[in-house]
Amino acid sequence: MAVQRITVGYVELTEQESEALFEKVKKDKGIDSYDALQDLMEDFDSQIIEPVSKPLKEVLGADEAPAEPAKKSTRFIEVFNTVKDDSRYRIPSSDQS
Repeated sequence: MAVQRITVGYVELTEQESEALFEKVKKDKGIDSYDALQDLMEDFDSQIIEPVSKPLKEVLGADEAPAEPAKKSTRFIEVFNTVKDDSRYRIPSSDQS
């Protein structure tokens, strides 16, 4: 089965994002095709979850915080149902800049 780009709300997902979403929804809802996923996404919207990082020194206090290596946080896309309270899916965004 070829990967299709899925549109959620006003956002068109990349093939990589669409495939990640398909795998999560397939397990949860039992869908078997990208067409079924696109039909299901008609009631869904999406939002970008930006990484928030605070140094541990700010959270724990300067004397309690261990030295921490510089690390890159991950940006996610959260997909949620706008019509009813339903499952939420969080997939890594392909744009991590």
